[in-house]
Amino acid sequence: MGVLDFLRPRYTIAQTVYINGESVKGMSASRLYETQPALRSVISFLADNVAGLPLKCYVRQPDGGRERDRDSILAKTLQNPNEWSTGHELIRATVSEYLLHEDSLWLTVPGQDKWTIAVIPHDWTTPKTRDGLEVDYIKIRSTYMSGEAQLKPEDFIRFTGWSPYGSASSSSRIEALKQILSEQISAWNFRNGVWKNGGRVTQWISRPADTPWGEGARDRFAESWKNKFSSDKGTDTGGTPLLEDGMRLETATFNAREAQWAEATKLSREDVCAVYHVNPGLIYHTDATTYASAKDNARALYSDTLAPILDMLEERINAFLVPRLGLDNTHYCEFDLDAKLQGSFEERAQVMQSSVGAPWMTRNEARAMLNLPAIDGGDELVTPLNVLTGGQASPNDVDGVESAYNAAQPQTKSKSGIRLKAAPEEYDAKEIASALRKFFKRQSRSLSGSLKKSGNYADWWDADRWERELADDLTPIFQRQAARRGARMVDDLNLSGDFDAERIENYIKAMALGKSKAINNVTYRELKAALDGDIDDDALGSTVEGVFEKAEETRADTSGRSFATALAGFAILEAINQRGNGRQAMKTWIVTSSNPRAEHAAMDGETVPFDELFSNGAKFPGDQVLTPELSCNCQCQVEIYLP
Repeated sequence: MGVLDFLRPRYTIAQTVYINGESVKGMSASRLYETQPALRSVISFLADNVAGLPLKCYVRQPDGGRERDRDSILAKTLQNPNEWSTGHELIRATVSEYLLHEDSLWLTVPGQDKWTIAVIPHDWTTPKTRDGLEVDYIKIRSTYMSGEAQLKPEDFIRFTGWSPYGSASSSSRIEALKQILSEQISAWNFRNGVWKNGGRVTQWISRPADTPWGEGARDRFAESWKNKFSSDKGTDTGGTPLLEDGMRLETATFNAREAQWAEATKLSREDVCAVYHVNPGLIYHTDATTYASAKDNARALYSDTLAPILDMLEERINAFLVPRLGLDNTHYCEFDLDAKLQGSFEERAQVMQSSVGAPWMTRNEARAMLNLPAIDGGDELVTPLNVLTGGQASPNDVDGVESAYNAAQPQTKSKSGIRLKAAPEEYDAKEIASALRKFFKRQSRSLSGSLKKSGNYADWWDADRWERELADDLTPIFQRQAARRGARMVDDLNLSGDFDAERIENYIKAMALGKSKAINNVTYRELKAALDGDIDDDALGSTVEGVFEKAEETRADTSGRSFATALAGFAILEAINQRGNGRQAMKTWIVTSSNPRAEHAAMDGETVPFDELFSNGAKFPGDQVLTPELSCNCQCQVEIYLP
């Protein structure tokens, strides 16, 4: 015997379900939503973000896959739930009711091609139960209808949160906010009363007590003052009054705000956000909000705050609506979180291609994303000629040239010879970028502390120290990457002997120091501009904190790739040079950036003998002989041709 079968015979009268959180200073939850900005901001923010997620329908396949469902009765019902609202509005109303009352009700009306779903306002409903575990029926009473209606369990789907009074009850979060909201309402009423009833005096005139007025002199002075200096019609309004008889113009400032009003408002906002598990920085701007924290908070919104709500909605719909529509359990719906949780398009495309190991979209699929028509032959995957299954270390190496450096089988030979393109590996770029971020964090902590003691940046900027520290961080990374690349090149080309890593140590140290100077020179210039107020206040780099946030978010990645590119070029040249195979080789300057320097754009495709310098005096892109203006963030690569 189940628990309900055991309990039901012992209850003969249906009882009203316990529902709390209905009144704060005589105001219902619905009225609080209308009048309290903090409560409304949080609820509408969460409801809009849930409704903004596509609710997609699927059908499970026998092989474990799934197929998008657009034509079933479930898909049609959720897309167009009734004649007066859309699927987006249905979800927004459902979540709003749920967050406000912890209770939301769907009325489901059968139909042929699709059913009708309507969200019944919570204020219309009175659930009845006999055992406290499930609702026997719900009474519906509205000012728009005469009498009342009763909904049976098969007529509705109910979304409720946990309640300490039984699963048939609901426990609104407003109950936990009663004191906060009550205090806020009282503060507003007090503040309005002060503005309404408090004195509004800004200036008044004092006159020595022992200076008597002549007959009618006081009235004449008051009338003259009003005509000359009062209101926008005064003849001398805004001018300087000429006082007499020891008169003085006094100023009185009355603060009509409640003491610490701003602090109290901020506290109430934070408490409302806490009850709804939302980071306040997502809704209200705070001094602690940065670009990096905003990105993390936005991702946490969907992974932490909204995830329980989404799971609840999906499970209730799949468990109760799907069988009610006559469908089996292979049909289900699911919110599409991918569009919100994914990173940038470039990051996502790179990760996906690396995971698959080959091109993963057809041309027509890409054209559909851009709302372009399909083309003939566009439904086949295009595989570049130089990409074979397992033929490259990275599926992103699709430069369209024979790549001995990046291939698992390095020697891509032709009758004329071998071409080697020194492209950086993603891991190497990320390793350097990570070291730069750690350095920027350490430098930020040190300089922020120094700034509190000295307002003159010349007193605390120690160029030698920062260049030395960063060079010490970069040197072992540069040495390790260059040695590994050089050794691999010797093996790939079957060159005689081994790569001599000790031979490159001095150059690597000089290279690390040069890159360190360039990095710190940029940091110094940006800090100086921020301290001098030369940056727009709204710009990210307008403060010391903003300079380092920009460095960690942007400069670290661009510099990491630039340094890794320079190391790749140096390693391939050094490997060939050490083994004496460069006598008949040629090298070409290749521009890879979409927005290169004018000097580098002019050099694109420039080819010189292996032992000679390019026209800018460098052996390869990123060479130490180049000034920071010509090498900083350079993404150019060198291509070697070995006959």
